[in-house]
Amino acid sequence: MVTDFFKKLVLLLAVPTIGLALYAEFTGDTELRLTALSILSVLVAAAYALGMFRRKPASAPPAQKPVTPLAVAPLERAPQPAPAPLQRQLSPDEDPEQIKDDELYIVFSRLAGFKTGDAFRANVDRIIATNRLAALSPDEIDRLAKEIDRRDLRGKTFVRTPGVALVRLQRFDLDVEFGGTSWLGGLPTLGDTPWPRDTDGRAMHHLAQIDLGTVPDPLLPKGMPTSGAMAFFMTTSADGPHRGKVIYLPRIANTATDPPEDIAPIYDGPDWGYYVKGYARENAPDTFPRWPVEFVLLPMARQNKDDDARELMADLLPRQASGNLSPMNYRKTLPDFARPYFWDSAHRFTMSIRLARDDVEDTINKVRKRVKDYGGSYQAALDTLLNDQDAFSQFVDEVSIWAVSHEPWDQMTLDDVATFERYFAQIRDTGGQTAPFKPFYQFTQGELLSIEEATTATLVAAANESPEVYAKLPFDVRDDIDSRYRIASKGRWHQMFGRGTEIQTAVSDHTHHHLLLQLHSDQLVNWMWKDKGVVQYWITEDDMLAQNWDAVEVTVEGH
Repeated sequence: MVTDFFKKLVLLLAVPTIGLALYAEFTGDTELRLTALSILSVLVAAAYALGMFRRKPASAPPAQKPVTPLAVAPLERAPQPAPAPLQRQLSPDEDPEQIKDDELYIVFSRLAGFKTGDAFRANVDRIIATNRLAALSPDEIDRLAKEIDRRDLRGKTFVRTPGVALVRLQRFDLDVEFGGTSWLGGLPTLGDTPWPRDTDGRAMHHLAQIDLGTVPDPLLPKGMPTSGAMAFFMTTSADGPHRGKVIYLPRIANTATDPPEDIAPIYDGPDWGYYVKGYARENAPDTFPRWPVEFVLLPMARQNKDDDARELMADLLPRQASGNLSPMNYRKTLPDFARPYFWDSAHRFTMSIRLARDDVEDTINKVRKRVKDYGGSYQAALDTLLNDQDAFSQFVDEVSIWAVSHEPWDQMTLDDVATFERYFAQIRDTGGQTAPFKPFYQFTQGELLSIEEATTATLVAAANESPEVYAKLPFDVRDDIDSRYRIASKGRWHQMFGRGTEIQTAVSDHTHHHLLLQLHSDQLVNWMWKDKGVVQYWITEDDMLAQNWDAVEVTVEGH
């Protein structure tokens, strides 16, 4: 009777003590955690002394009362010998004592911070020694590790923190090349830290640098530094997987770090020139435009929604545009601006046709293959490529001389615009007229499909230029940039922490990861991730606590 009383007392004390230990783990109170573990150790020792972990000896089954069978039609069977009784091990589901033992190992593993099967396997000896548990066989260790993974102990303690939106600073009094302490694109300030490379040795492209001392921190994840900076990198080449890297900078250098000489152009690969228009290969950009940002603390997202965050951003930035910035947006209000406005557009056109001339041999091979695959419908284009190369080369030289006689940010006159349109009609069909040099141009990379594409690329470049160039834009355009293009687009913003934007499976695949940074496709910094998708940097809770930034995982998803 006395023994039973003490057994019940141990169980009654164990429940609040385990609760106390979980609370200490959740709050990070080291002193309280040690106190709780000490009490648990005493209770476990008392339980062993009272025999609470010993199995009860098997007893003979009680005599069965005869049961009257239901009336069923008898089956004719040959007499069978009585089967020998089978000896088997009860599974944990059938053995309450085994379940108790399992719970001890699982609880102590969780309290010690080992929340995955692999972590349990690696630290099982420590768990057993610290808590004076019985030794386990390799099969038992494996079974318990699988059970820990099945329960996903990370979810028992994981705390998602509120998101922080990254919003572009307004340009009216800002030099984007030097302003701000956190920015998208541009160059990092790495100091003595080497520029990161991927596993193939390729220099990565810099996407953002965040001054951690300016990030709102009422609920930052545990382990997240609150000083220094983080620089985010990724390979953007189209001919391989996107690999990312996060570099923590305890001290922020004062000067920008130039990229390595062997860094590839952004979006290098078979699709080069598709997202960034109007460059020849020798002047293709290897960095993204720099744009400083400020921070907006977002409401805590619900489990599967971020309606509150959307409502807040809509209130703070009510005029955000859902489409791209383009001169054609002003064809009614500013008709002069909706046509070619700066000579930069003509320079971009020159770069495109120079690229077409450089690629003429590849273009001929492509069209020959089309003739072989599809027949005579491409024969006329092949004849033009073979017979008119000299004429096309002279055309390129003529346009180049015309364009380079003016500075990129000088304004074009109406006569200049007319000449530009006449030149463009030589390589793209216009008004029902066939362009004589069309075959040289339509199969090349980086082709400007329309004058509108050229002027849009010019406008985006002007938005990122020096204050002197930016001031040349009409006031209404500058006002739109400062009020309607502060985030990637309506309902889509760059973000640290929180839940993140779910496009495919990355968010659900990282339920118990912290979202270190999210970067949407964004026209003003020349970001296009697949089909208007998103780049997300993920880190586990354990790696965050250990500040193991090399363990950050990068996902890239498109619609």
